Amino acid sequence: MKTLVRWMVVFAALGFAAPLSLAQEGEGDAGDAAAQRLLNKNYINEDLKESVKKGLKRLAELQDANGAFTRAGGHNVGIATSSLAGMALLASGSTPEKGPYSTNIRKCIDWLLSTQDRNTGYFTGEQDGSRIHGHGYATLFLAQCYGALEDGNQKDRIKKALEAAVERISKGQTKFGGWGYVPDDLTWDEGSTTVCCIQALRAASDAGIKVKKETIQGAIKYMYDSAERRTFIHNKEEHTGYTFKYSLASGWNSDSYALCAAAISTLNGIGVYAEGATWDEHDIGKVYAGGLRWLRFKLDDFLGRRKAGQGALDVSHFYYAHFYAVQAMWMANEEVYFDEYFPKIRDLLVEEQKRNPANNGGWPSQSYGEAYTTAFALLILQVPYQLLPLYTK
Repeated sequence: MKTLVRWMVVFAALGFAAPLSLAQEGEGDAGDAAAQRLLNKNYINEDLKESVKKGLKRLAELQDANGAFTRAGGHNVGIATSSLAGMALLASGSTPEKGPYSTNIRKCIDWLLSTQDRNTGYFTGEQDGSRIHGHGYATLFLAQCYGALEDGNQKDRIKKALEAAVERISKGQTKFGGWGYVPDDLTWDEGSTTVCCIQALRAASDAGIKVKKETIQGAIKYMYDSAERRTFIHNKEEHTGYTFKYSLASGWNSDSYALCAAAISTLNGIGVYAEGATWDEHDIGKVYAGGLRWLRFKLDDFLGRRKAGQGALDVSHFYYAHFYAVQAMWMANEEVYFDEYFPKIRDLLVEEQKRNPANNGGWPSQSYGEAYTTAFALLILQVPYQLLPLYTK
């Protein structure tokens, strides 16, 4: 049975001028299935619960007095790291008004709002190198906070900030339909920045902030044009999948696990969840399904390369890669994707935390600081709880 899935319908009453349609085939009652999974699967075991508990406590300890999460490094990317940390605390069930980490979340909100340029809407701060990644993560975090707030001054402040942030994202879209590192350079784009912007726009639209349909249409074209068909062998069987170019501006494709995961999450953010989805007579659902299949069968290779200490670009961004991969697997209609994937990444992250007792519950610091890795690890581990709007099926 073919159903018509529309960005406009998903975000009803947001005032889009015209519908953006994606016809999708084979889509079942995924929302009901997500809740049922938790009853039948052992995703949330005792090791995970204890790991999350320790990780949240440690993450809160990494917050500075001003609200940023840079106590153990990451001062050069404070906007990105603090936004991710705030989302990790939201994923535990705390909100800006309730829960054990509500004070931390409020302080994070206030600090991020202080970094927004009042003239441009850009979250940039002074000497912060987060660039569009940070802007996208800040917009994503604030949009998810916005829906949890009662009416009042804080909610009004966030609404104005989100409206300006969304406008800044729309103006920064390149002619190809993607985004680059800074919103005023329209000559460069790449996949990791594009996913940040799309997820930010999706979350803002969910919260009731108007998003231009032309922006989303351009992003759909970007993802379709970025995809490249791949034939590969897994367990002596030949499979067909898709990987995605690093950027359309360069045309380079590194067959990166991280960028493929980001691309699938981008397609989810646009509204593509099943094979059979079509756009402008193009079979974008085939691209989605092929990319998801490539991620599934390349997981062991990716984990193996990391354990072997390889320094490939996607391996060096391991936590980033799995922040998107876990979302892609969770959102897949077929349960086999998450069933195969999550126990492996869960057990790996729990073991890494245990092997680093000096971090007091956090994960090993990398070039962007301990809060960066700890926030990403917690965001990955807490997906089955479904307490963060980003993870709602």
